[in-house]
Amino acid sequence: MAGTLSIHFTHADFRHVRFARSPDPMWEAILGLHVLATPADRLPARLRAWRGRARERVRRAEVRGAFRLLNDLAPSDASYWPDFLTPAESEEGLAVGLRVLRETPPARLERELREASRHRPLPAWTRRLAAGDRALLDDVAHALHHVHGSLLAPDWSEVEATGAADRARRMEALEGGLGAVFASFTPFVWRDPVLSAPYPVDRTIHLRGRGLRLIPSYFCHTRPVAIADPRLPPVVVYPLHPDDPPGPPHTDRQDAALARLLGTNRARVLAALATTRTTGDVAARLALPASSVSGHLTVLRHAGLVASERAGLHVMHRLTARGRHLLGR
Repeated sequence: MAGTLSIHFTHADFRHVRFARSPDPMWEAILGLHVLATPADRLPARLRAWRGRARERVRRAEVRGAFRLLNDLAPSDASYWPDFLTPAESEEGLAVGLRVLRETPPARLERELREASRHRPLPAWTRRLAAGDRALLDDVAHALHHVHGSLLAPDWSEVEATGAADRARRMEALEGGLGAVFASFTPFVWRDPVLSAPYPVDRTIHLRGRGLRLIPSYFCHTRPVAIADPRLPPVVVYPLHPDDPPGPPHTDRQDAALARLLGTNRARVLAALATTRTTGDVAARLALPASSVSGHLTVLRHAGLVASERAGLHVMHRLTARGRHLLGR
C-alpha cells in the first residue's frame, strides 16, 4: 500500500537547504540498476533509451555478478535499503564515496542490515557482511565501482548535463523564494512548513534545524528516495522534472570514436566537464590521479575544448561551445 513522505521544516532549516550541483554517482549506480530491472513501458523515453544501451553492455561486460550482489542489498522493489551504500561523502566523487563505504564501522553494518532484514529476507552471505567481513565490504565497493564504470560512465556527461539543467530550473524558481522552489518539484507538494510526496510507506522526517540536501537523479523516475536513518544528515534524491526533454541521441559507437580520437581517459575528463568542476573534483569523480587529470585538461584547453578560470582558491574548468559540440551536448 502506498504511503506519503512528509518532511517538516522549522525556520532554522530554511538556512540549511542545499541543492546538489549534479547527480550523485553512488545513488545513480543503485538507481540505474533499478531502471534495468524495470519494464521498458514503465519508463520515460530517456530512460528507455538508456536501458536499451545498458542491457547491451550487461551482455558484453562482466557485470552480472556485481548486479546480483547489489540487487541482494538494494532490490528495485525494496522500501528500504542500507544507507551505507550511499554515503554523503560521495558528493565529492565516486572515489571518495567508495573509500567511505569501505570504512563503514561494523556496528553500522550490523544495524542497517538488521533493519533491511525486517523488510525482506536477506541471502545468507549478508550475515557475514553484518558481522563485519571487510573482504565482503570490499566486494560491495568493487561492485558499485564496476557498475558505474561499465553502465553509467559511457553516458555520464548526459546524466550531468540533464542534472545541470534541473539545477538551473530550481535556481530560476528561487527568484520567488524557497517556497517557490519547493513548489517547482514534482511529485512533491509544498504546504508550508511540510514538503510531501508519494512514498512506498508512510514516513515522516522532522529536520529540527539540520536542513536538507536535495540531489537530482537521472535514474530516479517515479518518486523521491530519502536517507532512512534519522541520525544521518537528511538527504532526499528526487526525480528530474517530467518536462525535461530526453538527452540527445548517444551511442557506444560515438563513445568509442571519441576515445580513439582523444584517448580513453582524456575523453572521460572532457565528458566529466558537462558540469563546471575543479581538477580535484574531476580526479575524484573519475578515480584518476590529479596530476594525470591536470595534464589532460592542459591538452583540452590548448585545443579550445575547455576553458579554465580562477575562482578564489580554485581553478574552475568548463566546456567551451566547441567542447560541447564535440560531445554532442
